[in-house]
Amino acid sequence: LVKMHTYYMYSLAAFTEVFYRGIDKVTAANDAAAPPVAAVEPGSDESDDDSQGGGTVPGMTDEELSKRVVQLIDSISITTFEYIRRGLFERDKLTVATMLTLQVCINDGKLSPEEVDFLCASKIATDPGNIGPLQEWMPESVWPKVKALEGLKKFQSLGDTMQSESDDWSVWFDNPEPEKAKLPGDYEKSLSTFERLIILRAMRPDRCTSALASWIRDLMGKHFVEQQPFDMAESYLETSPQTPTFFVLFPGVDPTLLVEGLGKEKGMTSEAGSFRNISMGQGQEKLAEAVVEQFGMKGGWVMLQNCHLMESWVSKLERLLEVVQEGAHEDFRCFISAEPPPMASMKNMPESLLQSCMKVANEAPADIKSNLVRAWANYNQEVIDTCTKPTEFKTCLFSLCWFHSVMLGRKRFGQQGWSRQYSFNTGDLNICANVLKAYIDMFGLVPWDDLRYIFGEIMYGGHITDPFDRRTANTYLSVLFHDGLFSELELAPKFKSPNPDGMMFDSYIEHIEKSLPPESPPQLGLHPNAEIGYLTNGTINLFVAIMNISGGGGGDSEGGGGNVVHSTMTDLTERLPENFVMVIINERAKPLLEKLELSPFVVVAKQECGYMNVLLTEMRRSLVELDKGLKGQLNMSDTMEDLALAFTINEWPGRNPFSKCSWQKLSWPSMKTLAFQFMDMLRRGEELEK
Repeated sequence: LVKMHTYYMYSLAAFTEVFYRGIDKVTAANDAAAPPVAAVEPGSDESDDDSQGGGTVPGMTDEELSKRVVQLIDSISITTFEYIRRGLFERDKLTVATMLTLQVCINDGKLSPEEVDFLCASKIATDPGNIGPLQEWMPESVWPKVKALEGLKKFQSLGDTMQSESDDWSVWFDNPEPEKAKLPGDYEKSLSTFERLIILRAMRPDRCTSALASWIRDLMGKHFVEQQPFDMAESYLETSPQTPTFFVLFPGVDPTLLVEGLGKEKGMTSEAGSFRNISMGQGQEKLAEAVVEQFGMKGGWVMLQNCHLMESWVSKLERLLEVVQEGAHEDFRCFISAEPPPMASMKNMPESLLQSCMKVANEAPADIKSNLVRAWANYNQEVIDTCTKPTEFKTCLFSLCWFHSVMLGRKRFGQQGWSRQYSFNTGDLNICANVLKAYIDMFGLVPWDDLRYIFGEIMYGGHITDPFDRRTANTYLSVLFHDGLFSELELAPKFKSPNPDGMMFDSYIEHIEKSLPPESPPQLGLHPNAEIGYLTNGTINLFVAIMNISGGGGGDSEGGGGNVVHSTMTDLTERLPENFVMVIINERAKPLLEKLELSPFVVVAKQECGYMNVLLTEMRRSLVELDKGLKGQLNMSDTMEDLALAFTINEWPGRNPFSKCSWQKLSWPSMKTLAFQFMDMLRRGEELEK
């Protein structure tokens, strides 16, 4: 998992503890359900002595033993996954669940590594042939993937079937939710759920994550897809004086409030001298060390915030905790918070500290409904009643919470939402709410123009640097903040602001649950197709992460990444064209250079041939080098490993900025996959040859 993010580090001791916890859950459940057992008479045949061996468990039949083994596997799997998931970023949770499910299916013989490779790598046929009538509705990039699927037994005639049943496949392809629609022809009955996933991966990758979640839920259980809201009290039960809690900081989420709230329940408060909250920065090191030592001996909770700002000191904290934890008081707890580094491969915390901590990544929800409920939950009926005009205030406050949710919701659509990543947070919402209440109390009326300016240009606008993004935010405010708000204004398609008469604070939560339609891009003012790019990127990132971790496919090395690398290397080597013979080209170019109207084109063509030769030479050299490395004739260098990884994930080598391969540097800018860019290179060579 550390290949996904440097924060995903776990020690063997932590895994062992979680493993035993899973066993204890089964034992406790069985003990609670079992009837009282009568005492065994001395000398009886039903003795607990198992010294003779024999491979059976005393007091258990084979059927009971099999049942217990199944219970243990389920309990250990769920307990381990939930422990890991608590520390995963939201974007990685489905990835880890998918990887675990694929590995379980391979181990049980339900899936072959070849099938898993087709799902993860989304292979492309090198010579797909004529697309025929399918070109009317099928994108050109999909056809080679469809033809590649014919390498699997169930899809041997898929391309021909699609061409003969083009209209039916067109209807399925255009369905907004093809994972729920029936497949054309005999495929509906003959294909398994996993094989349907393979077709979705090739033709509609934007719907693959939704289908994956359903597949995992059916196969492994809802625990692996549906996560309960974070419970600080429940997580506390898994901590100890020897296990610090590490909070990953995200915009809009403050774990300090959770720790302080639980501390009050446990009697650990700053008033009692048993809780200290230290925001780390220059000059706070000595204080933090003294508090850790003091509470380690006498008991108490210490919260060390923003430790990412003190990278040089955190190593000292790590050593201090090792010393303190040896004889620590049973009431000692250490809570640490830090922001993740800008890139997943960067490090800002010591490995051993991350391994020993229980990690919590309580990320703010991404969907608009959760954001709206979370925003509204910052207030209560008492706050509303303190305003001189409670009706106007609660109506405007609800609209403000909706505006806040939209501002956050657009972030997950990348540059279609905002051109940059802005750190809108709960603090912006609270300040705007305070300004709203103060202005209503002061003027008695709602000063719309003033509020729109303060919200759009100062509070939220203070984060925004792009003029078009600022215009977007101000447009939302012009639609959401005016006199029509008191007349059940439509905040979004099919979602209106409720009539404020008789509405209490909790009534707004009920209104959200009953009236807010399922999330869609138009709710955020985006085109319906905006979600396609977002979901497609999510699918690509998910499978790239799986292949990065497992070396190709979701399973082990058998039939996995090693075969993908070797087959790709062999295919590219066989199809790689010869270099241009520049002597012959120069001879052919001489008479053409004498013609003024052709000379610029001839010069450019010669230069392009030279550039192509440099690329072809490097590709041929690195492929030969990798072949020798795989055979054991050379030591595998970093460059060779980067090349093999690129082949595994179907990426043009060198595109990763940290890669040491030079293919990307020597070629042209492109975001195409390895297969498509290689085909592009061949076509460029053919054009230059002409």
